[in-house]
Amino acid sequence: MKPLLVLILLLFSFLLAEEMQSDSSVTRLQMSDVKYYDIQSQEKMNTIDHEKSDKPFALRQPTDKWFSQDKWMHLTSAYFLTLQSSFTLENMFYIENENSRKISLGISLSFSLGKEFYDVFSKKSIFSWKDLVYDVVGASLGYLTATAIQK
Repeated sequence: MKPLLVLILLLFSFLLAEEMQSDSSVTRLQMSDVKYYDIQSQEKMNTIDHEKSDKPFALRQPTDKWFSQDKWMHLTSAYFLTLQSSFTLENMFYIENENSRKISLGISLSFSLGKEFYDVFSKKSIFSWKDLVYDVVGASLGYLTATAIQK
């Protein structure tokens, strides 16, 4: 066993020594010769981004899409927040099944509204009605799942 370990150590040290030797075939460039291209320029970001709007509460926001990763995150976070808070209220605070589901639905929708108002008043984004729809659907699905589980 010892000779095998020694052989493995020698092999690894030989491989590492080969890697550390400088390669003269590699062409070195000065940093001043390297050109940098800004892929996401500020002008392009302002035209694509829906964050800046003169009417943050408008029902029609042309750049706010119905299907995006953000919408999926709203749906799943509302779903899991409703489920988890219902479970926590029932098992840790000993609140009845129906009441825990109703309270958890209120908690989830309160967080959803709070997030949208935070976006507007911190001037980071708009009040997205589409996000709110996804939050309501996610919270409703969480409520229905909690109802099915608790019966």
